[in-house]
Parts: sequence; structure tokens; C-alpha cells
Amino acid sequence: MTTWHIVSIIISAVNVCIAVGIVLTGKKTKSRYAALLLTLGCIFVSVALYRSVFVSSYPDRLAWYDTMLNSPFLIRSIAFFAELAFHGMIAAILRRIVKDLGINQAKGGRLLAALPLVGFWGVVLAQFFAYAGLVTQHLTLFAIEETLWAAAFICYVPVVIAGLKRRGGLGKSYRAFLIVMAVWCAGYLAFQCFYALPFSYYANLAQDAGRVVPPDALRQAISGYVQTRDFDTWGGIGFFVWHTGYFSLCSWMTLLFMSLAREEKKK
Repeated sequence: MTTWHIVSIIISAVNVCIAVGIVLTGKKTKSRYAALLLTLGCIFVSVALYRSVFVSSYPDRLAWYDTMLNSPFLIRSIAFFAELAFHGMIAAILRRIVKDLGINQAKGGRLLAALPLVGFWGVVLAQFFAYAGLVTQHLTLFAIEETLWAAAFICYVPVVIAGLKRRGGLGKSYRAFLIVMAVWCAGYLAFQCFYALPFSYYANLAQDAGRVVPPDALRQAISGYVQTRDFDTWGGIGFFVWHTGYFSLCSWMTLLFMSLAREEKKK
């Protein structure tokens, strides 16, 4: 457990250093688009580092350390910024691809151009269900949150496919972005639609029946948590695979997204 924790922190710290390097090499660009990618990328990897230190499972209110810095409500709050940063980058890049390839001028192009925004705002809406689920502990609310996340990536898929069909007109980094997104969407949606949603969320909604939300539910969400480092309590290997993937793969994807600012500099 301790070794895993240390390795996770080191990986996240290295990712932050790489992000800083990308920012320094791309700071001369005056493009608002590039500045947006760099800013959002730094937000995500910084939150990933924080959450690698203060490991948390906010739906279950588990904390790695017995400190308010590990409060489930605090972790949920900084996750808000990271998740919107991640999807904000994806939406911005996909819309840029649609514009650069002239897809928005083709039949159905306006719909394709709108889909990334639909996906992004779906994740914005998901944040409210995440907060509500944390406070009330109702699994139904977490199920809706995860459904909205799946719907967001479903919105991205048609744009990714359209971009891959015309990728010859894109730079190397953009082509890599589309390939990574295609693989990520396939894997993530397979996991969500065929495992997590039907078996981990919707199959257990009956647990919400008769559940009463206490009057001090918000206070409990902020300061009521269990400090533990027990392997089984955290959910065993499943949680650690998910946690490691979330803060390594997603951070590496974010670094790739940030590198597109360099492509912008070449134009």
C-alpha cells in the first residue's frame, strides 16, 4: 500500500513537471486556444497530484489521512475543476478539428460541431449529481452522474470518427489525439455500459429505498469520513487499478492535449 502510494505521487509529480515544461515552451504563443489548453491542462495535473497524495473515495467517504485536507467534500470540490478541465480540453480540441478540416461545412457538420459542447455541458450537469450523491449517499444520484459521463463520451465518438476519416489534413499531434481518443472512448464506454452502470450502479438502486437524509448531511459530507489504508476496505485491486489509471492515463492524455499548443505555435 505504501509503495503504491509513493509511486503514484512520484508519477503525478513528474507529470506536473512535464506540464510546466510544456507551458514554458509554449508561452510565446498569443493564441487564446493554446492558452486555454495550457491552463486547463495545468489544472488537471495539479489536481491529480493533490488527489494522489490525499487518496479518497468520496462516494464511500474514505480518506487516506485523518485531516480535513482529505475531506471527501474537499476532494469532490477540486475534482469539479479537474473534470471540467479534462472535458473542456477535449471539447475545445474536437471543435478545432471540426473547423480546421471544414467538417462544419459538410452535411450534418453543424451537429458534429455542437456535439463536443453537448458532451461538455453534460459533464457540467453531472457535477450537481455528484455533489448531491456525496451529501445524500443515494446511489441513484451517482448512477445518473456516471450515465452523464458515458453520454458525454458517446457525444465525442462521431466527431472523433469524422476526424479520423480526414486526418490527413491534420498535424501529427492532432492525429495522435484522435487515435488516443478513439481507443479511450472504446475502452471507457465498454467498461461503463457493460460493467459499471448495469452491475455496480443500476443493479443496486434498491439500496436507496427508505434511506433517510439526516439534517446534518452536509456537515457529515465535509467532516464525516473514515481514515483507513486497509486494502479490502478500499475495494481491493479494482479501486487501485481505477485510481492508478485515472491519475496516470488521464494525466498522460492531458499532457498530449497540452502539446497541441505547440502545433498552434507553428501556424
